[in-house]
Amino acid sequence: METLIIEIQDPKARRLIDDLVALGLISVKPSKPSWVERWKDLSNSLPSSTDISEQEILDEIAQVREKRQAS
Repeated sequence: METLIIEIQDPKARRLIDDLVALGLISVKPSKPSWVERWKDLSNSLPSSTDISEQEILDEIAQVREKRQAS
């Protein structure tokens, strides 16, 4: 058995691949994004701000933990 990574350029190619799967000739397994790709997506979605200090972040984490423990 051989494993390949294929980038599909045309929707017609996807239909061909689906037909090969239906015939039982191949199987398709979706790949999960790497940690680096997921981190990059997350980082890009966050606002860029340096107005908050590390201590303020730690204080907020402590407050959330206190609220959870009180519940």
